Amino acid sequence: MVKVIICYILVFIIAGAGIWFTLIMLGPVFTRDKRAPYVPSFNYHLNLMKKGLKLRKGAKIIDLGCGDGKALRFFSKNFGLKGEGYDINPVALQYGRFLNRYHKEKHVKLIKSNFEKADLKNYNYIYTYLFPNQLTDIEKWVFSKITNKAIVISNSFQFAKHKPFQTIKNHRGKDSIFLYKK
Repeated sequence: MVKVIICYILVFIIAGAGIWFTLIMLGPVFTRDKRAPYVPSFNYHLNLMKKGLKLRKGAKIIDLGCGDGKALRFFSKNFGLKGEGYDINPVALQYGRFLNRYHKEKHVKLIKSNFEKADLKNYNYIYTYLFPNQLTDIEKWVFSKITNKAIVISNSFQFAKHKPFQTIKNHRGKDSIFLYKK
């Protein structure tokens, strides 16, 4: 009888933790909130960037809405970039910091803050993986704050008012990665 009660308690704890985790990570998807949901960059897109991008080693990159910092670790490992990521999701950031320690990643810093507080003039590359409505919300801000030499890398979605100077196509010939300058 005691074992059955303990099993029920464990099931409720695990289910409750699962529901809480889902609401924290995916809550913005189901609301009209402007925050982005936690969706890590897909390996497929990262591999496209690995093949198609030529980035300067030692340069600085910022990830707007970095989640767990997966893209920043990719840029650090494959291109030798120094990265900073901004996000407001404490769970994703903690997980990302754990992954940084696990992978011994010293060139990636994850910051719990709204990315609009970042000074984009300090970065050579600006990376985004945001939905189109979120890109529209930040488009004017991003392009008014970057330097003339900075390159904006947008994963999967385009900015509405700016034309990319280069795109990287997927295996079907569809544009997947969009590169912009001021």
